[in-house]
Amino acid sequence: MSKITISIGFALSVIGVLSYVVTGFESPTSLIPTFMGVPLIACGYLSKIKPEKIKIWAHIAVVLAALGTLAAGSRIPSLEEFGSVKSLSIWSMFVLCFILLGLYIQSFIKARRP
Repeated sequence: MSKITISIGFALSVIGVLSYVVTGFESPTSLIPTFMGVPLIACGYLSKIKPEKIKIWAHIAVVLAALGTLAAGSRIPSLEEFGSVKSLSIWSMFVLCFILLGLYIQSFIKARRP
């Protein structure tokens, strides 16, 4: 799961930086996906280098994914124009965090089965 977490964190970081650049460096709120991606990258990396603490980092990552899903999901109904940089950034953050959340839940369920 650490590779997936790092990959999704990297994708969120790239989306945030690209949306910030495309909007002409006007709105720092377009970096919100980056603010979610960097801690996810850290969780994935720390779970690789400290395997004895993998449960802690996995639970932190799943909380971050849940917060990202809720934060982006709460903004979707208020989007005015579909296809803008803002809507693409919010939708991509929602989808990526939702996928990561689902994968972690599936992983936790498999770990509990005998």
